[in-house]
Amino acid sequence: MLVNCAGPSFSGKFEEVEVERFRSLMEVNYLGSVYPTRAVIATMKERRMGRIMFVSSQAGQIGLFGYTAYSPSKFALCGLAESLQMEPLETRLISETSGVTQPDQVAKIVVKDAVGNFNISVGPDGYMLSALTCGMSPVTSITEGLQQIVTMGLFRTVALFYLGSFDSIVRRCMIEREQSKAADKRE
Repeated sequence: MLVNCAGPSFSGKFEEVEVERFRSLMEVNYLGSVYPTRAVIATMKERRMGRIMFVSSQAGQIGLFGYTAYSPSKFALCGLAESLQMEPLETRLISETSGVTQPDQVAKIVVKDAVGNFNISVGPDGYMLSALTCGMSPVTSITEGLQQIVTMGLFRTVALFYLGSFDSIVRRCMIEREQSKAADKRE
């Protein structure tokens, strides 16, 4: 088991925090977990045993006033932990379950929604994911907040099916790799 538990904190208003502090916190809090994880993950995958834990923070789940340097370094850990569950082939197959939006389409939506919206999403999957991960993010209107409240249960149910599908893809890829290795050994 690897427990990534680096975590110095620093608080201050964004414009008052030196850029070096942002870099330092990202290096310790995020990269300080990347390096040891890289050192053990191959062996864990080969043995099909082991657990990697990342200690984040409440400030890694919501953006907090005064923690503009610290929160992103802990948010990054959450993204790393979620991403590590799925790797290259699996990621490509999972990505294929949702349509890829062309950059020009994304740019049009961002430009159109940039003024007045805190959270911008593209397509139905993007809208659902945005609603599911809104947490304590600000809303731009009462309507947006109500839509998130009303759709949360339904979207969570749909998301569980997505996650089940993703897990199935990961398991199928793992089985195919093991079968391929066994066939190579027989030859």
